[in-house]
Amino acid sequence: PHPYGRWFLKLLQAETDRMEGWCRQMELDQRENELPEDILEKMRTAVGSAQLLISQKFQQFRELCEENLNLSIHPRPVASDLAGFWDMLQLSIENISLKFDELHQLRANNWRPLDPPDRKERRLPPPVPKKPHKVVPHHHPPLARDRSLESSEKQRQEARKRLMAAKRAASVRQNSATESADSIEIYIPEAQTRL
Repeated sequence: PHPYGRWFLKLLQAETDRMEGWCRQMELDQRENELPEDILEKMRTAVGSAQLLISQKFQQFRELCEENLNLSIHPRPVASDLAGFWDMLQLSIENISLKFDELHQLRANNWRPLDPPDRKERRLPPPVPKKPHKVVPHHHPPLARDRSLESSEKQRQEARKRLMAAKRAASVRQNSATESADSIEIYIPEAQTRL
């Protein structure tokens, strides 16, 4: 058996350490600075979301990884189960990372509100050309930012596909196990909490 559980446990520990470090930093910043209430609220939200993720979903994933490593458990979670759960966690991790990114930017800006990107307001529509001319499309390579957005969106889509595949596989395994049993059990999934 391949130690997938061990590999995912290392990834999980790295994410846990990273988020716990962010939480400690925010708690320190709260103590050392006179911060406006809106920034304190952003800090509490980010720290609370991270702590909730670590104490619930991360713990659940840790247990799944440990079951994968335990050869006496049947049925034992397989690599695709772990990968599907990890992909699902990535969405929450990304969401929390964005909250902390904003706080890090605020700190770098001495806790002053970040200036929104320049928006040049146009009250008048652009002038209409007097003579119609043929529009020649110019091919501009996408900006690096656009590529990274496309890439992260593509990664999210792939993660969702893998998660759905893992759920379908688990459902098929569950159905075949239920069919072979003498009694029928009804499984009601726990309510998902969006972080």
